[in-house]
Amino acid sequence: MKSGEPTKEISILLPAYNEAVQIEKCIREVEAAVKGFCGSYEIIVSEDGSTDGTDVIVANMAKRNPNLVLLHSPKRLGKGRGIKNALSRSRGKYITFMDVDLATDLACLPKLMEVVKKKGGMAIGSRHVSGSRVQRRTSRTLFSLTYNMLVRLLFLDGVRDHQCGFKTMTRNVAHEVLNVSKSDGYFFDTEMIVRCKNLGFPVSEVAVSWSERNKGGSKVNPVKDAKKIGLDMLAFRLNQSRK
Repeated sequence: MKSGEPTKEISILLPAYNEAVQIEKCIREVEAAVKGFCGSYEIIVSEDGSTDGTDVIVANMAKRNPNLVLLHSPKRLGKGRGIKNALSRSRGKYITFMDVDLATDLACLPKLMEVVKKKGGMAIGSRHVSGSRVQRRTSRTLFSLTYNMLVRLLFLDGVRDHQCGFKTMTRNVAHEVLNVSKSDGYFFDTEMIVRCKNLGFPVSEVAVSWSERNKGGSKVNPVKDAKKIGLDMLAFRLNQSRK
């Protein structure tokens, strides 16, 4: 991945697949939030082979908004490759990405920026540290706690929440980590965090307010996707053991 020198303070990357129902609302809310603490920004929507017209909606918005960029893929690439493509087109000194459902309160974004400016590395929204406020189904909470416990046991990284899709990092860290990351699926977030720590960069967990959205319509099914996530995790662990 190659890109020029940063010309913006922050780039916000939004991976999107079949998000026509909520993408416009998401973009407007993200822009309103970032304007509150930063005057130089861009929002990059990495649209990933949608079939519901998500790309058309964003393209029409981008015609009227010079701070909005659409990256359209005619086929499904996966979250990892979508974010890598967006990073290669970004021009921000700091890189943030989040899920389109905005389950994490956008009021938490300045806190992540402040932490990265002070400590460098990566700041991640966390639902499992003191001070977080979470509204979520019990079954999802149990799955999350179990998954994160397994990751800590396998990788000894000490991180409490590997899957909250709300992260900010310096541009350098984003390139260093994503250049070696392999996963394009749901293990992507976990791999980023583990690789970041392995490369010697700090990973800071920041308590966030988080409310489950799209109940019944989430693209992640704990039962259906557990096997794939587990296999990706074990493959990554075995690969590390060989080094």
